Amino acid sequence: MDLQVTGLNGLEERVESALDRLGELQAGTRVQSDAFFSQPFMSDHTEFDSFAAFCEQSPWTLDDVSDVQNVSRDQLNGYIDATTDFETWEEMKTRAAEEDLISQIVP
Repeated sequence: MDLQVTGLNGLEERVESALDRLGELQAGTRVQSDAFFSQPFMSDHTEFDSFAAFCEQSPWTLDDVSDVQNVSRDQLNGYIDATTDFETWEEMKTRAAEEDLISQIVP
């Protein structure tokens, strides 16, 4: 069976944009923490309604994502395990990236 589907230009553009974003994330591009860890993401997966609240209520002085990198990984993972759906910082970042990419493809 041959099948031709028209009208996928918008989808193709969104997929290309998501692939560009994937490359940026893999390259370590700096992100805006409240955009990357969006309000819906934080509400759905953590005890907090924003990344700012996550930082403010942590036992450390955290102003943004770059400050998180300075916290002992074991201590940070303990905080994440206790206050989110995730066990580790890597797991939390990966899920946020996945949801960010999917939201670009599926508006």
